[in-house]
Amino acid sequence: MQSNQPRKAVAAQKTPQQVNPFVRLSPLLAILLLSLLAAAVFCFSVLALTPDCWRQPIEPRVLELAGPSHVGPLQRVVHQQELDGAGQLTLYSTDSAILLDSVSVWPQAEHTGMAAPFYIGPAPVDSNYDGFTDQLISTDVMGRIWLTRITSAGFGTTEWLADLSHPDWRFIGSAGVFDVSLPLPLRPDNVSGRHRLLLLIARNIISGEDALVALRLPHFLNESAPEPVRFGTLLDRTLLTAAEHEHGLSHEQWLAIVDSAGWWARLAGQVTQPPKVVAGVIYSAVATQNFSATECAGQNAEHSLVAMNLHSAGLVYNQRRFRLLNALGQLTLQQQADGSASLVLDDQQQQQPVLTDLKMISPACADCTEPLQLDQFPRWLKLATYRQETGAH
Repeated sequence: MQSNQPRKAVAAQKTPQQVNPFVRLSPLLAILLLSLLAAAVFCFSVLALTPDCWRQPIEPRVLELAGPSHVGPLQRVVHQQELDGAGQLTLYSTDSAILLDSVSVWPQAEHTGMAAPFYIGPAPVDSNYDGFTDQLISTDVMGRIWLTRITSAGFGTTEWLADLSHPDWRFIGSAGVFDVSLPLPLRPDNVSGRHRLLLLIARNIISGEDALVALRLPHFLNESAPEPVRFGTLLDRTLLTAAEHEHGLSHEQWLAIVDSAGWWARLAGQVTQPPKVVAGVIYSAVATQNFSATECAGQNAEHSLVAMNLHSAGLVYNQRRFRLLNALGQLTLQQQADGSASLVLDDQQQQQPVLTDLKMISPACADCTEPLQLDQFPRWLKLATYRQETGAH
């Protein structure tokens, strides 16, 4: 018995360096577990507060990626899924169910953590214009936006581009990423001639009203992103002044818009189909009735067609809104006998004329336009200064 007493005394006098490392790390482990629990609760609360109809299924996306030189291009399938309520990216071969890679931890302010659920599918980007996707833009329902590099072997680094979080808005849709080239006469000295715009749809959790959000992405997305963009830095283009209605954009307004991080505009209704961008003009079918924060409008509700300049959210026609009886069908371009373009709603059984004699943006001035002649394609596409457009063909 006596021989054990010195050993007990020695054990009681262990230095801090001799203490079990798990005991020393227990506060950090507790903080980590609490952070993960808080993120899980946060994701659950986001889902609980958004109606099911706000969310459209995100289908797996097949991407063409550059493969090894001796193999050539390879196809991969990208899924945006959820893991315990948190958003994640996964990558598979087209002919196998074996997981190649995944991203479930995302850069955030001074740490990494979980994303909120994704209501918007990943937007592919070809950063060097070689014909292959090499980057993905991911936007969670709270408005946090990331850029992830991708190869046929898996995902690369992920950068945090923007935090558009706002207590009143959730990000539920996208019209895609658009390449923009500013004509030289319209280009301020400190603004790059070419950039990309990400066009998103945000929904107000109180009224159910939608807004369009245009975010200017870093130049070519091939350099380290600057400080993440915040919602408050976007220009509010919801209301146009009487002077802009009468005289168009002033030079000072134009400089402020193109030098900003982007713009946003409330739509006084709900978007019921993805907006189309044609020759630099955004067209959105917006339900003006039968919508709320808990119920979504259908295409058979009374609608307006909203038309905005993609650069500035400014006027293209003499008004932003045109009345529609409904939005049944898909917005489609139609060539008229003289080569000009019209916009119709085509539901396969009948066509509802929407706008005739469509216009396109012109490089002559900040809000100049000219007639859109589809028989001059691709000239009109080049004049509109966009490399890729939804519904351009």
